[in-house]
Amino acid sequence: MTETKDNNFNSNGKNKKLDLENGHGIQKTFGLAGNLLLAFKTIGVIYGDIGTSPLYVFTSIFPDPPTDPRDVYGTLSLIIWSLTIVPFFKYVFVILRADDNGEGGTFALYSLLSRHSGLSIRGVNRDDLTIANCDSMSTHSIKENLNFIKRSKLVQRVLLVLVLFGTSLVLGDGLLTPAISVLSAVEGIIIPVPSLSSATVPISCFIIICLFLVQRTSRLAILFAPIVSLWFISLASIGIWNISHYPSILKAVNPYYAFEYFIRNGSPSFQVLGGVLLAITGVEALFADLGHFNRISIQISFTFFVFPSLSLAYLGQGARLVLDPAVSENTFWLTLPSTNGPIYWIVFVLATLATIIASQAMILATFSLVRQAMQLDCLPLLEIVHISKEIEGSIYIPEVNYILLGSILIIILVFQHSSNLTIAYGVAVASVMLISTMLYAIVICVVFNFPVIVAIVFFLIFGFIDGAFLGSTLLKVKSGGWFTLAIAIFLLFIMLIWRWGTTLKVKYELRNKTRLDDIFASNFSEKEKEVQESDSGHSDEILQTIERQRSENIQLQLLGTGFPVNRLPGIGLFYKEAGMGVPLSFCHFVRHFPAVPEILIFITIRPIPVPLVGEEDRLIVKKVGNYEKVYQVIGRYGYTENIYQGEEFITKLITAIYEIDPKTKTILENLKNEVVTYVIGHQKLVARSNSRWWKRAFLEIYSFLVKNSRQIYANWEIPVDDIIEVGMKIAI
Repeated sequence: MTETKDNNFNSNGKNKKLDLENGHGIQKTFGLAGNLLLAFKTIGVIYGDIGTSPLYVFTSIFPDPPTDPRDVYGTLSLIIWSLTIVPFFKYVFVILRADDNGEGGTFALYSLLSRHSGLSIRGVNRDDLTIANCDSMSTHSIKENLNFIKRSKLVQRVLLVLVLFGTSLVLGDGLLTPAISVLSAVEGIIIPVPSLSSATVPISCFIIICLFLVQRTSRLAILFAPIVSLWFISLASIGIWNISHYPSILKAVNPYYAFEYFIRNGSPSFQVLGGVLLAITGVEALFADLGHFNRISIQISFTFFVFPSLSLAYLGQGARLVLDPAVSENTFWLTLPSTNGPIYWIVFVLATLATIIASQAMILATFSLVRQAMQLDCLPLLEIVHISKEIEGSIYIPEVNYILLGSILIIILVFQHSSNLTIAYGVAVASVMLISTMLYAIVICVVFNFPVIVAIVFFLIFGFIDGAFLGSTLLKVKSGGWFTLAIAIFLLFIMLIWRWGTTLKVKYELRNKTRLDDIFASNFSEKEKEVQESDSGHSDEILQTIERQRSENIQLQLLGTGFPVNRLPGIGLFYKEAGMGVPLSFCHFVRHFPAVPEILIFITIRPIPVPLVGEEDRLIVKKVGNYEKVYQVIGRYGYTENIYQGEEFITKLITAIYEIDPKTKTILENLKNEVVTYVIGHQKLVARSNSRWWKRAFLEIYSFLVKNSRQIYANWEIPVDDIIEVGMKIAI
């Protein structure tokens, strides 16, 4: 491994640089002023979904006006305590502690568990545990203490399926969030202008189209925090105004009313949890967007601003429902101080902007999740466009953008009203909450090394709550909840098929890896031995002779045929799927075209379960035996990084090679004039004649995905003219 000193790293290898703008990949610590500023920025990014829930929660719970005030008290108590237990306690003060070097989300939990269990994405790569900018167990400790994840392949597969299913659910949820948020806001226009009721769908579609068309060039993120902050202030203000008309509603904070509601209404009351769940949608954003902020900033913003504002908003709506049950038809808009005055229209504009921002946050989260899935070999490769030179995580994926746009427009046209969408909404949210609880319970044992009883207690408490929410939403599967569930299952199937096919190719290359000694018949080492044996008494002459021979460009010959292999000027990178050894593409190439570049590099691009890999840990460079200017290289990339193999990478690569082999000095000095050739293996999986039907079907699906995905090097920023593809078929 190449080693470089960096004054920005302390003795533990932790990055000391603090980036207030993006903070990507590190858990930052600031003073009070810095944390307050960062807390303000969180408001515009991670609270859009949960902040727009007051637009439709009570309307979903009470499709018909409530006939008993105790029902309002009971459901309101459930909402307040759900906000307290799930987002406030479980996520903000517990799960946020399971960050993966500053990153959050289900992939971060998977990364933590994989690394602390000694697992890797491809092959057996224990050197991945040595990277400086990542907490990890040592190789020694893993060998001595194999946990249950490392010991069981079944547990590893179940863990992967859980993570991928959770990701699929979030992606499916990304279709409903923009639709329900924008529709619920635009429907506010019906109250003052009933004649525009038929225009809500066209207006919503127009807003969605504009939102998706500006994704590539959007530069309005700086306004998100002020707008959403004003929205929360308006929620709190409206809530206080409504509470002033019926202060007794504050009694609903007593959990007694929640229990009394269940006891009084019996089993049918279980269904109300599906509506209550809508009040906490967006909780995964608290965790998933951790990498852009820090734990303290999220705790400050939620505790002192978001949670009080939401609580006041729901208490105010509950107060008006007790006084006038008829407002349940459109609770939020009918509980405003006026229905056609300046205040109403100001709130309408703020609501529309807030829902657009909530949709934007979900779109960006979808882009981020898709990229992470691609980096972990779980999705076909798609084009990634960077829309910011300063923020590495600010990306745009055209194919995903237009698929989302088309799907959301169809959803709006089919469901027509936000009340119809609330039926389909929630299944994905509840499922992801339960998956996060399961993963965190495992993290408690494997990563934090707490006693098993702690994990059991955590899972029993929060698993029961999440399970109750999930059970309630599953009751809505027949009437619309099947939609997001079907999308998630479809995405999971695609991910598993892609992962399966990619794993088959990697395993094939690992099984069939070879050495240069099995390809070339070089008499270089034999000449050295002959010189040493014949001139055993003349050590100086021996050294001079050996050095002279090493300085010559020794002729390579193909093993068996003895056909000469020429060394041509330039640099050649032969890519392989995994592990050390010679890639299959090189074997095919050199037997048909017996000529190799002067600098011959066998390189593996290795995705590893960490968010970011520092440049000092990027490359592992080794010389291959006694072969002149032949090297093995591993380039390591985290799951939040893009892979670059362009001119800058080549400079760093040759510099790293020069550190272990000074003979490449002339190459380094004239690098701009060197011809660089990238040789990529293109393996096609084909079924054997005796393969089972399901394997044939899966291979056909995988081949279809490969054919319609981008080439592996498409996002590497390398000139297409410098690439050579070597195709081969692999019988499975």
